[in-house]
Amino acid sequence: SADRIRLLRKRWRLDTVVLDAGHGGKDGGTVGKSGAREKDIVLDISKRLGLLLEKKTNINVVYTREEDIFIPLWKRTKIANESNGKIFVSIHVNSNPNRAARGFESYLLKQGKSDDAIALASRENAVIKLEEHSGDKYKELTGENLIMATMAQSMFMKESEDLAAYIQEELDQLLDSPNRGLKQAGFYVLIGASMPNVLVDAGFISNPNEERKLKSAAYRKKVAKGIYSGIMRFRKSREQALAEG
Repeated sequence: SADRIRLLRKRWRLDTVVLDAGHGGKDGGTVGKSGAREKDIVLDISKRLGLLLEKKTNINVVYTREEDIFIPLWKRTKIANESNGKIFVSIHVNSNPNRAARGFESYLLKQGKSDDAIALASRENAVIKLEEHSGDKYKELTGENLIMATMAQSMFMKESEDLAAYIQEELDQLLDSPNRGLKQAGFYVLIGASMPNVLVDAGFISNPNEERKLKSAAYRKKVAKGIYSGIMRFRKSREQALAEG
């Protein structure tokens, strides 16, 4: 019925985007050789992205953090769910012992297949050691339970994949860095987000050349613009699907 379609449209309308700048406060994330800190770079990208969304669309932007503060991983998706977010984008930069590694990539929440993905998820998830009394919240997230938690999200998987693919394509247009494509890993920060969600790694801070780029405002502006364009394409494809449905 027309009412049902209206209701569905309202529910699917991309009216709230939740932006999660990784790390913060006592959790600095990864640090480059010349001192660039992940927590600062991703906060800047996240604010630039939020500004674009606020200036150019009527989308409501919710930040999990707007300053240099520590926010537990579980709280980030809680903020997303409570603010009725329609998509959750977590922004990070990567690091690798191999300094030649470079490029940008997007991650979906699934058990990681590659050693790199598993190592990255372990490093990102290790921050729970800094959270007071959080042990209980994650103790359950092993083996079977992690699989259950990721399955709960599988209803958003197709859309999370679409969103990630659009973001990758748009970043590819703007950045002169290799497109490392879509990957999957078991990030705690994405668990429990009841909406399409993706973790974007803007580059390798461990690569001296990329660290230099990420330290430049012009480059961070490009990253924000790429993610913004990806979100816009996702919104458009979703609206078209609704119109046809």
